[in-house]
Amino acid sequence: MAAPQIVSLMQLLRFADVASALADARTRAPPLVEPHTLEQGSDRILCYPGDPDYPLAAPALPTITRLIWRNQRFVPPDGFDAYLNESARE
Repeated sequence: MAAPQIVSLMQLLRFADVASALADARTRAPPLVEPHTLEQGSDRILCYPGDPDYPLAAPALPTITRLIWRNQRFVPPDGFDAYLNESARE
């Protein structure tokens, strides 16, 4: 899965249903999310607003701020489990 889809789906995990997601979307303008690429050692990283290595400190979305290229795909630094388990509790 491509990084933009990962970030979008992680954002949507916060909502119980489509109506909740649409209601939230109506409360604000769409955020501008421009990832920055960097390399740390052998890791290729995409940073998003709110990440310590991103020029803007404030997050654009209340979700992950970093993806790392591992095993030929982008993943959150600690994997997806923490995010998926968190959304299951809500």
